[in-house]
Amino acid sequence: MAVTALKRVALLLVFAAALAAQQSKAIYHEVSQVATALTSGNPSDAMTPFDKSFAGYDQLRDYFIALSNVYQTMNEIEIMEQEIGENDATLKIQWTLTLTSLADGISQTRSEEVTVKLHQKKYQWRIVDFSPIELFNPELRQSK
Repeated sequence: MAVTALKRVALLLVFAAALAAQQSKAIYHEVSQVATALTSGNPSDAMTPFDKSFAGYDQLRDYFIALSNVYQTMNEIEIMEQEIGENDATLKIQWTLTLTSLADGISQTRSEEVTVKLHQKKYQWRIVDFSPIELFNPELRQSK
């Protein structure tokens, strides 16, 4: 009887670990979609993971569109910290953005720690907060 109970506990732990890994993968997919779409010059795809309730949604969309019109972008992301709950997640990401001007080929690099908060609705993770968005401001000229 005790062995059966231990097997059940072990099975539940394995299931919980598999579920957590699946959630992590889904969360990382949403964030990497933003970086990949920006690198591809596709601002509308970069906005797909964002929930429209995000307070900076319109401003960020405008930044993404303007960046794509003026620069070839290269995005590198490295997850520094993560907190993943059942329906909420917070990631701290070191985001490095290399911008090469389409007009003159001059490049600049910006790097910032970006906090990304996600919420799961109906099995779909959505970005509900993303800051600071100024990293993506096309008019920002200084390298950070």
